[in-house]
Amino acid sequence: MAYSDDSYVLDILRLEGLLRAYLHRFAPKSADLEDLLQETYARLLSLPSERRLRVDAIQRFALTTARNVAIDWMRRRRVVPIDAVEDLDSLYAEHCESRVDEIVNAHQELLRLAAVVAELPARCAEVFTLRKVYGWSQKEIANHFGISISTVEAHLVKAVKRCAAGMAADTPGATRAPESWLQRWRRRARQ
Repeated sequence: MAYSDDSYVLDILRLEGLLRAYLHRFAPKSADLEDLLQETYARLLSLPSERRLRVDAIQRFALTTARNVAIDWMRRRRVVPIDAVEDLDSLYAEHCESRVDEIVNAHQELLRLAAVVAELPARCAEVFTLRKVYGWSQKEIANHFGISISTVEAHLVKAVKRCAAGMAADTPGATRAPESWLQRWRRRARQ
């Protein structure tokens, strides 16, 4: 279908509701949505007249343009201009310092979990490790050891119960770390 300038513009403007609804998925905030809609219109209306003659399905073309505008917008949002940060070293240091407590807590919990897993019976620990660390399916574990799936499930239940009990128990002589999300969850479950 050949478009004159006026009919092309009218067809594009008739699609405003559809474009607005489509772009709302990418930008639920009203101001962002308006920016995306404006950029979509700018791209659609800046198309040279000779290219407008080749646009067969105007709705599909408009939605593709809107999608491309939204993708470009999301990419730009993730990029921080280098001018915005005067001292990159201080930015890195602040980021690291704010996460030190979280990293230490996670590391301590991981060490405690490793100690609890080491105390499990050998087969139980192997099944637990293959399932939780390496992501093997229960069927793969059963085939590997030549046991039934119900036996694998029994080992996993035993391992999870012992790990939960071991993680809940306070380690004697350890310095008291800030309460982790797991500890908070257990405390709330008991109440």
